[in-house]
Amino acid sequence: MKQYTWLGVGLVAAVAGTVGCGDSSSLGALPDGRFIVDAGSVARTDLGTAAAADVGLPPEVEEQRAFETPQAGSRYVYVANPRRDTVAVIDSRTLAITSVEAGDGPTYLVTVPERDGTPIDEALVINVNATTATLLRTTAAGTATVQLPIVAGANAVAVAPNGHYAVVYLDTSRPNQGVPAGSFQEVAVLRLDPGMERGLLLSVGFRPVDVVFSDDGETGFVVTEDGVSILRFAALTGPALVPTVSFYDDTIVAPVDAGVSDGGMTLSRDARAQDVSVTRDGRYAIARFAASSSMRVVDLMRRSVQTIDLGTEITDLDVSPDGTFALAALRNQSRVLRIPIPAGFTDPTQRRPIDLPGEVVGSVTMSPDGARALVYSTAAMTERATLLDLAGTAAPTVLRLRKSVRAVAFAPGGESALIVHGRSEGSPAEPGIDLEAQIDRSFGYSLLNVAERFTRLQLTPAEVGPFALVPGGTHAFVLLRDDARRVALAQRITLASLTIQDIALGSPPASVGAVPATQRAFIGQDHPEGRITFVDWNTGSQQSITGFELNSRIVE
Repeated sequence: MKQYTWLGVGLVAAVAGTVGCGDSSSLGALPDGRFIVDAGSVARTDLGTAAAADVGLPPEVEEQRAFETPQAGSRYVYVANPRRDTVAVIDSRTLAITSVEAGDGPTYLVTVPERDGTPIDEALVINVNATTATLLRTTAAGTATVQLPIVAGANAVAVAPNGHYAVVYLDTSRPNQGVPAGSFQEVAVLRLDPGMERGLLLSVGFRPVDVVFSDDGETGFVVTEDGVSILRFAALTGPALVPTVSFYDDTIVAPVDAGVSDGGMTLSRDARAQDVSVTRDGRYAIARFAASSSMRVVDLMRRSVQTIDLGTEITDLDVSPDGTFALAALRNQSRVLRIPIPAGFTDPTQRRPIDLPGEVVGSVTMSPDGARALVYSTAAMTERATLLDLAGTAAPTVLRLRKSVRAVAFAPGGESALIVHGRSEGSPAEPGIDLEAQIDRSFGYSLLNVAERFTRLQLTPAEVGPFALVPGGTHAFVLLRDDARRVALAQRITLASLTIQDIALGSPPASVGAVPATQRAFIGQDHPEGRITFVDWNTGSQQSITGFELNSRIVE
């Protein structure tokens, strides 16, 4: 299940632009309810016609960024210090700092933001020089720790939404701080409830790449190269082997009486599943395959596999947050296909095409509520995106951007979106170039107000780094860093007005997040003694802490 968030970490493919003054698209509805967007009346500066939709284009790319430290709970911020085997616990209200002993080389740290809907202050950190993780629990009385066993070489942690469980594993696609690789087929399941903490080691499919959870947090799904390993937490009592439900023909064949078909297609293990999503109820997993027109649907309850051939290459595939439908991007046809779950798996007449002639339909990103989506391409240098109304009957809106799209993220409520742009080669300061060339060569992002279909382009002096949206969606923070040019900057964005405040930093910014209890954002910076700047997201006022990795001194 692909989940894109602004809170605390960065970025994963998705955000759009707006129809500028004077731009108008001809919109029309067909008798079957499909919408056609005639983009001919909208000026194009990058790609001319629908014929360019797929000719010679590379695969779409979904960009992902993650930053391990610091992380925030409800009130406290946790910073791992592997050099001193400690974790700094910083009170965002008083700026008091406590240094807590962890394990040997605490490095990869995540917080447990809530338990059963109640905000809490807990963190879990992987000790890279030992096969342990340290659970830190902070209250007014201080911070207590619990040591739990994990798999060797682990560098990734996924926390269940109910806050009761975490899964720790080795993700070979991520850096591992020079620690020798551990087990490729083992995960640790950690119980986090106070007084009931424990760790179990489980064997799963080869090379875990992601872990997702059912909506209630009681089931975990380990996505591996082999398929999906299902963790039913209440049934786990000791070390065990967890069988894999495979996407591939050499392990599972759908039974004849299951009401599914293999579609006449055979997938070998050389065809690696992509965009794997699991529905919130834990019933289905779906995936696409590179350069393939087929998607695979795994019924995780019946352990059966079905192939759906959509007739043309699928360049992106996402499941709605509520798990009731999927969206498939069909770049060759300039089409988005809406597939009801599960009716659309077996009945092609249930699938609703949304045709967007003239647009490069390479990637789709849905808002967290599933009410809208942005359609764009990261492969074609198109300076456009299309906003889809998935909850009502409004026609698609073509949004004209001034730069190509690199990544997109919706705010949690779906009212705003951030579009991170790509840039062309060359210096924007080169003498004699025109304004369009200056814009194309610059770093930047756009902010989208969904209701008004209004976008604001913001050029930046450095590449767009981590960003965070505060709870409630009133403000956002974007980090900009270029050490060679001494750019160390944060931008505070008021989303109602799309106004931007520059915040100069004393050290290069590395991470950003939000602390709900004090309505402050924190900006972690690279500094030999450790530095964090807290920003009141309502007023913009700032306080910095320097030296928490050495002697806990505060600099106002």
